[in-house]
Amino acid sequence: MEANPAHSRLTAIALAFMAVIWVSPFSWLFLNAFNPAATGSLAIPQSIGLDNFAQAVSGNAGRQFLNSMLIAAGTATLSVVVGIAAAYPLSRLKIPGRNAFLWTLVLLRMLPSAGVLVPLYFAAQRGGLLNQFGVIVALTILNLPFTLLLLKNFFDTVPIELEEAAYVEGASLFQIVTRIVLPMSRAGIAVVWFFSFTGAWNEFLLPLIFSRVEAGFPMSVGLYAAFGQQGSVQYGFLAAYSIIYAAPAVGVYFLLRRNMNTGFAGVGVKG
Repeated sequence: MEANPAHSRLTAIALAFMAVIWVSPFSWLFLNAFNPAATGSLAIPQSIGLDNFAQAVSGNAGRQFLNSMLIAAGTATLSVVVGIAAAYPLSRLKIPGRNAFLWTLVLLRMLPSAGVLVPLYFAAQRGGLLNQFGVIVALTILNLPFTLLLLKNFFDTVPIELEEAAYVEGASLFQIVTRIVLPMSRAGIAVVWFFSFTGAWNEFLLPLIFSRVEAGFPMSVGLYAAFGQQGSVQYGFLAAYSIIYAAPAVGVYFLLRRNMNTGFAGVGVKG
């Protein structure tokens, strides 16, 4: 069927309009980040420099970046380790009410984080965990429902016959898990690690309340504090800070993209 020229032009204009809206914030970020004299306007800079990036990776900003990496990587790794240890038995053992238990955990996780913040805070206070390690533990606890559900579903796809054959050959449970189950489930593990990492990286409320001191704040809290710091908005610093803030999540995605593409295709919830 021949396309209507007027309809095609309207479609092209609409797509171009949407592209401009989508690209404008990123253009503003890059133009101001590389402009030593950024004023917050969307304009071509008269000079280009890396002064804003140098400021965004030094001093308090640099420490906040390291804090974010520690919290995000620690939460993702601990979530995966605890999730594997709990999800594998749930996948292989015939436990009555297993699926109901998992879905109950997921439904509880649907509660807003603020709803469980108070008991988490007092539990951490009693345990002396009002610090970055406490943030990692709290975020791992909040991640566990989805982590368990996703990993169990991936472990369910590993043929039990392979494990039985390895057991007959004399392999121990540890060898079966580390040499058969985990390699065949690496796509699911990559998905869980990525979502745990990005979730912890973007977390704002728990680090703000648990860390208590500026030296323990991650970048999400630092970005909030940077607005209006010292009575003025430093547009170049904020733009560079925002780019650096987004870079690790993008980098982790590209590092894991091969396994994640398989993992996204394989994610499914079985009843």
